[in-house]
Amino acid sequence: MRTATVPEDMSSEQKTILGVISVRQLIYLIIGGGALYGYIPVVFNMMDSFVTGIIACLFSVIPTAAIVGLLGFRYMHDYHMFYDKYLIVRIGYKHQIGVWRKGKDQSSNIRMEDYT
Repeated sequence: MRTATVPEDMSSEQKTILGVISVRQLIYLIIGGGALYGYIPVVFNMMDSFVTGIIACLFSVIPTAAIVGLLGFRYMHDYHMFYDKYLIVRIGYKHQIGVWRKGKDQSSNIRMEDYT
């Protein structure tokens, strides 16, 4: 059988928005931008002067930008997935753990007479 080497990673997500970002990353940017649009004017109006308002806004942008950057653009090379997918898998891992026994389980021997 003939084999061919594919020069691209076929399992990664498609960069559909101008060939730079994916739809998932665009959704993270829109949500983060909407959050910034909502709370930056409030932070700016809380300050007394223009300069302190700008500085407070810059410091309040950092956590939102870090969360959007981490969830949307951080790729975990060891696990071959982005960080948001990695967190979903790690959170769901607790529900996948069960008690596994080798052999016959005595609790599963339920007779039909028990239900009537």
